[in-house]
Amino acid sequence: MDSTLKAIGDLLVQAVPTIVFFIILTIYLKYIFFKPLARILDERKRATEGVRELARRAFEAADRKNSEFEHALQIARSELHQEHEALRRQWSDEQAQVVAQARAEADQKIQTAKQQIAREIEKAEAELDARVGDLSEQIVQSLTARRAA
Repeated sequence: MDSTLKAIGDLLVQAVPTIVFFIILTIYLKYIFFKPLARILDERKRATEGVRELARRAFEAADRKNSEFEHALQIARSELHQEHEALRRQWSDEQAQVVAQARAEADQKIQTAKQQIAREIEKAEAELDARVGDLSEQIVQSLTARRAA
């Protein structure tokens, strides 16, 4: 066992320069390589976070603009619908007036036609009344002429 401990002690004495070299190399790399690299990575992270924050703000602004646009579009559609409804009512009223006017003109023409027909009936009756006497005389003469013959 004594020889094993002595072998381990010799190995440790021989490994001391390697351990010292490893410690010096670790310290050197830490200050020369890893710290500047960590600083650069931190700067990139801050820049990336800044860009992400700007992008988030831009998305929020775009969302606000989009909602404002949708609201304005809804108002415009509502106004357009109201204008169409007003035009539809106006056209409906105009159409009702035209129909009423046409109906009034047709009623007037019907009344004029009825009056004209009534005048023609009266005239025809007067002519018939006038001819009744003549016809009755002709019938009487015809019958008397037949009886006499």
